[in-house]
Amino acid sequence: MVGRRESSEPNHTAGPSIDPVEISSNHDDKKGAETHEPTVASTALGLTKRGAKKPRQRSATKPAPPQNSWITLPSPVKLSIKPREMVKGDLINTFMEETFSQLPPTLTRSRYLSTYWLPRVENLDVGKPGFLAEMEAAKKWILPSPVMDWADVPYMFIPIHNYLHWSLMVVRIITITPSHRQVRLYHLDSHAGIHLPSRVGTPVRSWLEHTIQDLGEPIKLAKRDGVRQVNTYDCRVHVMALTRSLIQLDDKLGWKLATNEIKDLVKVADVKQLRNQILAKVTRA
Repeated sequence: MVGRRESSEPNHTAGPSIDPVEISSNHDDKKGAETHEPTVASTALGLTKRGAKKPRQRSATKPAPPQNSWITLPSPVKLSIKPREMVKGDLINTFMEETFSQLPPTLTRSRYLSTYWLPRVENLDVGKPGFLAEMEAAKKWILPSPVMDWADVPYMFIPIHNYLHWSLMVVRIITITPSHRQVRLYHLDSHAGIHLPSRVGTPVRSWLEHTIQDLGEPIKLAKRDGVRQVNTYDCRVHVMALTRSLIQLDDKLGWKLATNEIKDLVKVADVKQLRNQILAKVTRA
């Protein structure tokens, strides 16, 4: 499992999911084209003047395909959800998109970062030219919508991937006063020894320090223990299972994270069940 960081380049440049193609009518393509409107009488009889062109039927704009992110997944991504195989990162993006579209009331303003975010910031140096511009550009991966006010964002979920492994960062943002915010960073990992918190936490902490306004104190990073994966290929499914279970805690999430009361949050059986549920979704799509 240990090795170089796996490539996380998107399969398409549009973002974490493929946007449906907008289809429009082309009845205005030929400018100035002559049309011959039949008279009322001839229309009623089903007749038109000899040699005249039949009236052109103007069709309404075709509706865009339904917004189903499981359908729009590329075939290689769909095929990756198989027994004893690592799933592709785009499946995590699709899972996050669906999960965050139906958050419980107390978490509706929470956000997640696309898996395309980390490669953008992990090798940036504070003194490097263009550093701040790159930090700003990375905000486009904050989903499902831009942050207008950090005081409204209670949590942010960040899939972390390098060294051929995936883990989850959970950011808790507490606004004490308009000019004083506490940020707590929790690292949840299903495999020990690959993602050291100090290593994977550095780019996350650096980006947060340059992104969240009015930090009142340094960002604190803590490691949280959970169930360990029993194989070498389910780390991504663990990330999804952890995200789903944490969100289901709703208003108990902060207390559970702060006290490390998440050890039994996800079991091996839950990971297997989620893999089967995603396989069923992809199969039906």
